[in-house]
Amino acid sequence: MKRLLIFSLILNVLLAVGMAYMVHRLGGWNYALYRLRSGEAGLYTHRKTLFDKLPERPGTIVMLGDSQTAFCEWQELLGDSVRVLNRGISGDYVDGVWGRLDEVLRHKPLKIFLLVGVNDLFFGKKLEAIEFRYREIVQKIRRESPNTELILQSVLPMNAKVRSLPGSNEEIRALNVRVAQIAKDYALPYLDLYSEMTDASGNLSVRFTEDGIHLNGTGYLVWKKEIEKVMRDER
Repeated sequence: MKRLLIFSLILNVLLAVGMAYMVHRLGGWNYALYRLRSGEAGLYTHRKTLFDKLPERPGTIVMLGDSQTAFCEWQELLGDSVRVLNRGISGDYVDGVWGRLDEVLRHKPLKIFLLVGVNDLFFGKKLEAIEFRYREIVQKIRRESPNTELILQSVLPMNAKVRSLPGSNEEIRALNVRVAQIAKDYALPYLDLYSEMTDASGNLSVRFTEDGIHLNGTGYLVWKKEIEKVMRDER
């Protein structure tokens, strides 16, 4: 028993030393805590501070959201007939979008395409809390930039068969019901991207993804087609 206890203590010490070494290699304890607070190694803060320093671009189209928005080259995809600002940040969520709305609204955009919420679901945020903040976002945009047309977009489906993912399409559909209702309550356009990208089983089609959640080029072409339905008057 004594030998087992000593072995256990030694093993725990080795594990602690190994963990401390890994934290050190990754940037130290302060950086580890910063990552826990900020997510994605501080990507939100990096991107937000960059956006704050960029010049105003009145009358542009703003694509606002998380990694689904951030990973697309929107200006090239939508063409030179419109001016597009990409305001997607990987890992963002409704509180993050709320916290950077002032930067978006300073441009007095012609249109804002909003897609956000899946990361909230992944980290266990309740639907009621997501909806509450989502409505605050909508209200602030309408109040502070009344000439901006706001287009709400459904959260995209995922495919957990491609790789293990938190959350579920059932939760995403439940969130999309609430987003669609918000659009109805404020008489806003609503793009049902979810339905356009599912397979027969209701998952994100493998034609549109390589990792089960993010879109490939073919997926973005589907998204482009839906966007063009509300942008024809700008071309």
